[in-house]
Amino acid sequence: MASHFTRVPSLYPINAFMAVVREAGHEVVRNVQAPDALIGMNLINAMAMACQGLIDVKLPTGQVRPVSQNLLIVAESGERKSTVSSLLFAPFREADSQALVCHKHKKDLYHAELGAWQAKAKGFRNAISRATSRGLETADLEQQLLDHSSRKPVAPKLRYFLRQDITGKAIMEALEGDGESIAISTDEGHILFKSEAMSHLGLLNRLWDSPETLLRDRADEQLLAMNPRVSVSIMTQHAPLKAFLDKRGSVAKGSGHWARYLVGWPPSTMGHRRVDCETPSWEYLPAFHDRIRELLERYRTTIESNRVEREQIEFTRDAKDRWVQLAVETEGMLRAGGYLSDINDFAAKVMEILARLAAAMHYFGGESGGISLDTLERAFQIVRWHVEEYKYLFSPEAAAPEDLVDARAIASYLQSRVWGGPCSDTYVPKNHVLRNGPVRDRSRLNAALSLLELRWAVRITVGTRDRKCYLQLRNDFFNQHQLAI
Repeated sequence: MASHFTRVPSLYPINAFMAVVREAGHEVVRNVQAPDALIGMNLINAMAMACQGLIDVKLPTGQVRPVSQNLLIVAESGERKSTVSSLLFAPFREADSQALVCHKHKKDLYHAELGAWQAKAKGFRNAISRATSRGLETADLEQQLLDHSSRKPVAPKLRYFLRQDITGKAIMEALEGDGESIAISTDEGHILFKSEAMSHLGLLNRLWDSPETLLRDRADEQLLAMNPRVSVSIMTQHAPLKAFLDKRGSVAKGSGHWARYLVGWPPSTMGHRRVDCETPSWEYLPAFHDRIRELLERYRTTIESNRVEREQIEFTRDAKDRWVQLAVETEGMLRAGGYLSDINDFAAKVMEILARLAAAMHYFGGESGGISLDTLERAFQIVRWHVEEYKYLFSPEAAAPEDLVDARAIASYLQSRVWGGPCSDTYVPKNHVLRNGPVRDRSRLNAALSLLELRWAVRITVGTRDRKCYLQLRNDFFNQHQLAI
C-alpha cells in the first residue's frame, strides 16, 4: 500500500498539469529559472483563485466541497519569488486595478445619488412637519417617505482578490454578502506571520472549510458572509517560518492549520542559473493569462448579478472508484507505524485536497463532463509530491534538525556567493561567513560547519600568518547541481 506514497524525485511534476497550465509552467521555468516547485505551486494557486468562485467539487462520499487551496512555499531570498508571482498573477492584479478604478467611478455616482436622495427625504420630512403643525392629514406624505426610504442608494462594494496584511475584521468585510471570493497571498511571509490575520487561525481554518454562513457578531457591528471562498498562499524564507513555528507552532499544529496546506521546500537554483542577454520569449504564458481573465470575467458577471450558483463538478465512474481506492489505502496507512501515521493531521485531509485540485485542473483546463480518471491521476502525482514535503517539514520523525537546516543554507550561500568554480582553490574566512552568511549565531554556525566538514564539503583550517580560521571549499562537493547534505 505504501507504494502509492513512496518518496518521489525532487523535480516537481509540472508535466502532470493540463496543457495550458503545463506549457506556461515550463516556459516560466525556462525563462525565470526559479525552483520548479515554486512555479508549480503558484500555478495551483492561480488555478484555485480563478475557479473557486465558480465551482465546487462533489466528493465520491457525496459531500460538496470548495476548490480553494492553501499553500506554503519555503524559498530563500534570491529565489525569484516576486518575479514568479508577478508573472503568474498578472491577470489578478489587472482585475484588481480595474476594480479600483471602477469602484471610484461608482462611488462618485453613489455620493451624487445619495445627496439627491437625502434632499428628497428631507423635503418629505419638512412637508410632514408643516402639515402636522397645521393639523392636516399626513398619511399620504408618510407613505411617500416610506416608499422613498426603500429606494435609498446602496453603497458600492469594492471587490478585489489579492490581500496581504489583513485583519480578521477586514477579512469578514471583504466576504460580507453571498459568494464572495478572495485570496490572501504574499511573497513576503514574514509580513503575514506578524499580521493580525495569523492570530485568528480558527477563522482561517473555517475559511478553508468554507461554511455556508460565517458570522462576526460584535456589539458595534454584525457581519454575515454566506458561502465564502478563500485561498491562502504564503511564500516565505525558512527563518521567519521557524520563528512563527517556535512562537505559535503548537497552536497552529494542534488546530490542524498546516494540515490544510500543500507545502513545499524546493532545492535552490541559485548558482546554476544561466546568464544571457536574450529577451525572454513568451509563447504559452499569454494563453494561461487569457484563461484566467475569462474565468475572472465569468465570476464578476455572476457576483454582480446577485445570483451565485456554483457549478458542481463530479467524478466519472472510474475516477470515483479510483478515489475510493486511494482513500481506503490512505486510511490503512494511518495505523500506528503506518507510512502516514506521523502526519495523520494532513493525511486526514489529503483526499479532499486531491479532489479539490482535480476539480480545479478539470475546470481550468476546459474539460467537459465529469473529472476523468486521467485528471485524477495527474492531480495525484502532484499531491503525492507534497506528501513527502509535509513529512519533511512537519513530521516529528522526519523534521530536519537545526544543524542540518543551517548546513544546507550555508552550503547554498557558499556555492552561489563564494565558490570560485570547478578548478578553483577557494578559501573564505569563517568570520566572513558569520557576518554575511545566512546563519549569524556563532554556536549554530559552528554546529553547521561541523556537519559540512563531516560531509566533506569544507575543510576548516587556520592561516599560517594571520592565525585566522578559514574554510576551504571542496570542489567535488560544490560542483554538484543539487548539494547532497
